[in-house]
Amino acid sequence: MFLWHGRALIVGPGIDSSPHAHFAVQLTLGLDGPFRARRGSDQPWLETRAAVFAPNDAHQIDCGGAMLAHLFVEMPLRQQAIATVLPAQYHALPHFASIRHALDSARRGLLDVEGAERAAAQWLDCAVPQAYSPPAYDARIAGALEWLAAHPGSEPSGAILAGQVHLSESRFTHLFRQQTGMSLSRYLLWMRLLSGVAAVARGASVTAAAHEAGFADLAHMSRSFRSTFGVMPSELQKMTIAFKQMSQRDPKMMVKSD
Repeated sequence: MFLWHGRALIVGPGIDSSPHAHFAVQLTLGLDGPFRARRGSDQPWLETRAAVFAPNDAHQIDCGGAMLAHLFVEMPLRQQAIATVLPAQYHALPHFASIRHALDSARRGLLDVEGAERAAAQWLDCAVPQAYSPPAYDARIAGALEWLAAHPGSEPSGAILAGQVHLSESRFTHLFRQQTGMSLSRYLLWMRLLSGVAAVARGASVTAAAHEAGFADLAHMSRSFRSTFGVMPSELQKMTIAFKQMSQRDPKMMVKSD
């Protein structure tokens, strides 16, 4: 598992998910063979090697023991007019070859965070070309994001952040969603999930990680994690985790071995 703010790349043996929906765009690729997926528990199963799941679109995966790669993207996606594509064909495009090479390197433990970050961006561009991100944030939103990065673990209100960048709360929350593609509360939830994963990577139990990340209890974290990824956070303890948590001055990478 590779993590950045708003993105997660997971490569390894597939985990059958329960029906779930999340704010992220999800791309899934069968590395060695097809897998089954469906849009909700009342829909038929379809076999495919590749899929795109739109934000907030219920879906379920039956991996059948296959090796899978998943990319979840919550930020900085700006356009939500993305449809679920099942089955998808992006893996057959000629320029997908370099992405596939990176994913194969990841499964062998030979891909670093920077390489995974590049592969994730290329995969998104290949599979969902309309997920275009403008080159820069509005300076006020950029300032708010920098403040949040410099104060990990904080839970500021919209009013506090709006005051930091000299906007009204209503204008700030509207601009934040417009610029980032997600609400402030959703962004703060992603930060808490990232903090929880980071705690597990440092050797904390899942229960301790939940409290360290600011969740009320393990059940709260489990519900949030499952609604985002379709699996329980206990699966983290079976993974090697690499994550990139940015501060204003000091980009950091931390790794947990199996």
